[in-house]
Amino acid sequence: MDGVIAPWTGSHNALNSYGDDHRERRAPIAAALTRRRVEAMTPVIESIVQDVLDGLDGVGAQRKVDLVQSYALFIPHEVITRLLGVPAEHLPAFSAAAAGLFDTSAGAEEMTRSMGAVLALLEQLVAGAREHPGDNLVGDLVRAADASGNPLSDAALRDQLMLIIAGTEATAHAIGTLLVHLLSHPDQLDLVTSGQVPMEDALTESLRLRPPIASVPLRFAARQFEDARSGEQFGEGDPILIAGADLHPERYEDPEWFDVRREGGSRSLAFGYGPYVCPGASLATREIVIAVTRFLERYPHARLALAPETLEQTASFISNCYTSIAVELS
Repeated sequence: MDGVIAPWTGSHNALNSYGDDHRERRAPIAAALTRRRVEAMTPVIESIVQDVLDGLDGVGAQRKVDLVQSYALFIPHEVITRLLGVPAEHLPAFSAAAAGLFDTSAGAEEMTRSMGAVLALLEQLVAGAREHPGDNLVGDLVRAADASGNPLSDAALRDQLMLIIAGTEATAHAIGTLLVHLLSHPDQLDLVTSGQVPMEDALTESLRLRPPIASVPLRFAARQFEDARSGEQFGEGDPILIAGADLHPERYEDPEWFDVRREGGSRSLAFGYGPYVCPGASLATREIVIAVTRFLERYPHARLALAPETLEQTASFISNCYTSIAVELS
């Protein structure tokens, strides 16, 4: 369980825990990521997005940018560091290490190094919040954990913060993927920019069609069985990756078509299901909607520089996203 797989399969966090253990670990995160916290972050998100867009305005006469590196990644990383209260001097190293956690092409040594760097900073943040809980997410998480019937240890709090960091990477790539879907479907883009369809509906459809996190969490077969459709055999304890549920033809008509007016798209599993619904879904949705809306307002004539099928994808079985999205701004 060393290296690539270990951070994603352990029962040490709310993602892979079950029953009472899952509820106890999840509760502080759900209590900290409140509607009040999301509303308070909205003007911050708007300000971050405007700053990044202003930076794009300075790209010069060639007017071509990489949406991933120049736009999408900046926004959630900046939001989460402000939300957590990460000291400014630690921001570059923290962002680089957090991104490294998703590179499943990395070796065990590289993965261990990235994990160690992130955990060390999170331990500092939790320890600081124990002494002086501030008005940030770590402070809220500590207060919520201490108020519960079975307070979480510092290590458990650190592990829950790891999930929030994982969500920032997913949020960044959801921004890029939604823009790819809209820019490559002009009729759908017109429905959204004209106000006929809310951006939230377009996001829901984009997440259904291409969720940024495709294969987490792992599930394990409780008994030996055979999948009726594929004939695949599973033994007791075999790991199962659930990646294509939202493309099932019995669930959606023309499931591989991007349709912002699709009915029932909100039932997708992109943000999880039941007790495993992502507690940061509201914050992520707010970030993505603001980032994509403001980009299209600033650059209404932007277009993809490459066909969607030629865009480079991440070397990861966890992330389902593009490493680069070349866009001509005008």
